[in-house]
Amino acid sequence: MIDRKLKASIANQLRRNKELINEGRIIIEKQFKIAHNKLIKDFLSHPITRELRAGSGSKNISGTLTEGNLFGFIGFYAGDDPIKEMELLLMKADILIKNRKFAQSGFIWTYAINMPSLSDLYKVTPLPWAKGASWLQQLEGSGIANLGQYMFTKAPVAGRSEAGIQSGRKSGGTLKIKYIKPLLEDFKKNINNISGATRISKSYF
Repeated sequence: MIDRKLKASIANQLRRNKELINEGRIIIEKQFKIAHNKLIKDFLSHPITRELRAGSGSKNISGTLTEGNLFGFIGFYAGDDPIKEMELLLMKADILIKNRKFAQSGFIWTYAINMPSLSDLYKVTPLPWAKGASWLQQLEGSGIANLGQYMFTKAPVAGRSEAGIQSGRKSGGTLKIKYIKPLLEDFKKNINNISGATRISKSYF
């Protein structure tokens, strides 16, 4: 059985082992990169992302409407890219390894994730016809109203999006879709599963 002095000596050597420390750091950063790449891939391949980025001529890839497309329904201006600012924010996510603590089980790493919040994403997704409102927030929150009044037509008679106009019908209805929240939740789950080698790691958002 290893006596206390020898055990303490081994622990001290491990604590100062730069190669072991760097190995743990590299493993954590690699796992973050995998999780982050998955988030970006899932975001860019999402039917709503693809439909909105395709603009006024897009098909209803998301299957959310009986006619027309989300670009026209939400009311973006022709030539707009509603996705660009969201993509830029998500791409900036990174990891900051703050410190490490040596315990009997090995190193315990503490790190922070620099990730845009929902509030940040809402700020870069303005609703074109309602100042101060976010189409993303409404889409996943209370929903975007006047679904029944949306009528798909093609230019030159179409509205600012060249993909639809508001008809004179007084039918209601709202469009409510899960979009960015599930992607962020999946990313958070993957981040919380990060481990440094065989050791426990902690993440803080």
